[in-house]
Amino acid sequence: MKRCLICLEELDLFRGLEKEQITNLCQCTNKKRLSKGHYLFYQGDITSTIFLVKSGKLKLVQSAEDGHETILDICGPGEVLGELSLYQEQKECSSALAMEEACICCFSKMQFEMLIKKDPSFALRIIDYLGQKRYANMNSDKETRRTVKERLLGLFYNLANQYGKKLPNATMIDLIITQQELADMIGSSRVMVIQALNELKEAKIVDRTNRYYILKDDPL
Repeated sequence: MKRCLICLEELDLFRGLEKEQITNLCQCTNKKRLSKGHYLFYQGDITSTIFLVKSGKLKLVQSAEDGHETILDICGPGEVLGELSLYQEQKECSSALAMEEACICCFSKMQFEMLIKKDPSFALRIIDYLGQKRYANMNSDKETRRTVKERLLGLFYNLANQYGKKLPNATMIDLIITQQELADMIGSSRVMVIQALNELKEAKIVDRTNRYYILKDDPL
């Protein structure tokens, strides 16, 4: 319980709540562990659960009718999934797949509604969180107008901002991601991504070590 309290208090979404509120939230929370390759939920599911990623990473995958898959996002510790169920019952527009072992906190819609009634400012935090997601999605739409290399570099900067580990004169993206996953995330083909990767490596902007991508601070 102590570790759970510390975990929630460290998150922007819960920061500022009374200790008693967080304690009550933790006591009613279900914990779920996912192994790599297992799903948290599937596209088309109807759920009234809000999920908080405590550890690990998941990718949100959307499947089209022709079977083509697009990676909408990668979610890590502190991120919330299923928050739209607070406002209306609707089907999930994507599936959430664990990229590595993950620990998830599961909250019921009722728990969040009780928090909002006790602390109206909590509703503002949720609205702000949704607004940031919407802004990110709008920027993602604009990215499709750029070249594959520009989109790939933009993706690397975003991933470095979320999952970067500082190295001398570089940032390591602490995320094992395949070339196909990179292609799915920017809406391109694996062949085009490989070509763009080679160009970025030749320009000494991006490198790869032990399956991790490295983004140089001062490319030459």
